[in-house]
Amino acid sequence: MEFDKNSQNAANATAGDSQSSVYIARQPIFDASGQVEAYELLYRNTEQNFSNASTIGDEEATSAVISESILNFGMYELTNGKKAFVNFAEGYLLNKAAYLLDPGQFVIEILENVVFTVEVIDAVYSLKAAGFEVALDDYIGTEIPEEILSMIDIVKIDFKDTTSQQRAAFAPGLLKAGKTLLAEKVETKEDVQEATSLGCQLLQGYYFSKPVMMKKNSMEISSVSYQKLSKELTAADIDLNNIAWVVNSDAHMTFKLLKRMNTLQYYRGNSITSIKHALVLMGNDEVRRWIMLILLRDMSNTKSDELIRAALIRAFMCEKMTREIGRQELAPAAYSTGMLSILSNNAQNLEELLNSIQIPVLVRDALSGKDTLLKRLLEIAISYETGHWNKLEYLISYSVPELSLKLLPGLYMMSVSAADDMLSKEHA
Repeated sequence: MEFDKNSQNAANATAGDSQSSVYIARQPIFDASGQVEAYELLYRNTEQNFSNASTIGDEEATSAVISESILNFGMYELTNGKKAFVNFAEGYLLNKAAYLLDPGQFVIEILENVVFTVEVIDAVYSLKAAGFEVALDDYIGTEIPEEILSMIDIVKIDFKDTTSQQRAAFAPGLLKAGKTLLAEKVETKEDVQEATSLGCQLLQGYYFSKPVMMKKNSMEISSVSYQKLSKELTAADIDLNNIAWVVNSDAHMTFKLLKRMNTLQYYRGNSITSIKHALVLMGNDEVRRWIMLILLRDMSNTKSDELIRAALIRAFMCEKMTREIGRQELAPAAYSTGMLSILSNNAQNLEELLNSIQIPVLVRDALSGKDTLLKRLLEIAISYETGHWNKLEYLISYSVPELSLKLLPGLYMMSVSAADDMLSKEHA
């Protein structure tokens, strides 16, 4: 892609305005011949090469590894085209965060403390159906029910917390069940010899390599770009020329747009020649939604994809409801209302947050609590997502009677699908 020199100089200047360091560690996984087969990606938040995941929690560690590996490092840089093993805590198995990842690049590694409830089993079944390989971490010989074992592709045998006798007892059964055995925490030559004699096809541990730290600067959107983009959201007709200028002048925005364009849906073999061309391929509605998603992350100061996903679902739900009741002219404002509704979680600073961007009066009124159609639609969306059925029935009967209650399940499922699709594009 070619840019003019002024735009590129501005991008370089912006890149230096605000940078903070992000970290991740990777530990190679070898095959029996000593060739690197894959890497395990490990949480780090300082230059010290150890994890404090126990302090922040397994789920936050999972979130950090996913976001940093995809957004800041890029998978090829991290793994040289090899697969990446990522630890998944129970919450991240259930909240479908894995679907932000490419099944061809990632192996879902289930942590040893995950309880296989009915919900977890269903989640793992879905991951398998989506094409993911699944590994069981830190296995020490406990009985694995057949229903669970059938879904496991790789069993990581813990060489630190098991004895040779224990390993010799359970390894043959796992091999007979067709499982790939990975010997982890291998620290001595004797460990390697035993692992290979047991039939372990993969090996990992300090004998081969300690985790290697990787560091990268994380850029943030400049305040100037932030203000200019928020202004564009209020325009009746979005101006792609103005947006292209803003993106061209902000290195972080340029990176985010090009990452987003790296999807089959947009690319389809086209040679993207400029930022403007990329925006045209996306289309006005998609560009507007993309801008709001980026600004909302900054405003809400969150890295939680689940919170953003909830906002996206509300946004699509509100938008679809306006179309169902014949108020298509309100669709853009309804979408904005749903997206920005998560800011009400921080009610103390809600007015300040709303004043920090330029939004239509209709949206501001709805979020400020005035009794408007947009506020009612937002309440319906929230009542549906939270399961407040009595309130939902009341709202539809008395505040938006032209909306049919029986349509909501279909509208909600379409909104979930649209939200997941948008997040997958953001992380492409």
